[in-house]
Amino acid sequence: MEERLKEIPVIIFLIIVGIPLSILFFPIILVFSIFEFFQKKRFKNRYRNYLVSIEGKKFFCYNNRKNNHHYIEKNIIPNLRDDIESVFVEGKRIINDDNREYISHMLLNVSDRKGFPYLIKINNGEALDKSMNTEFHDFKSQNKNPEDLVILINNSFDNLKSTI
Repeated sequence: MEERLKEIPVIIFLIIVGIPLSILFFPIILVFSIFEFFQKKRFKNRYRNYLVSIEGKKFFCYNNRKNNHHYIEKNIIPNLRDDIESVFVEGKRIINDDNREYISHMLLNVSDRKGFPYLIKINNGEALDKSMNTEFHDFKSQNKNPEDLVILINNSFDNLKSTI
């Protein structure tokens, strides 16, 4: 009982301080939330327009994990078709692209989350994706011919279809 009596002043203090602070910060939080909502809506519109503007574009996205990028840069990228753009991701930063914000958004929204490398194809204003992680590691660990992997990657772009 005595312990509960000692807690009463703390509770009263929290109420006396908490209510005015809540009243003070509520408008700021409300304004920030409204601003954030419209900013996200504006980005989604710009992103949708960007996807329409790059219709048919294909991206091969790979990262620097486990030194796989050396193998990819030596054996895969030089042999990809000309219409496939390579995108290198170092950590969480996209290194070699002008539209980092949009490519980053595509990578964050990948549906086939099995790991890099990813294939992304823009079709009907939609980013279609596929992880080539399993196939890539199978080819690399079994020392298979990298040209066969390139053929598989090129063909996989043709097979990407919308799930809708």
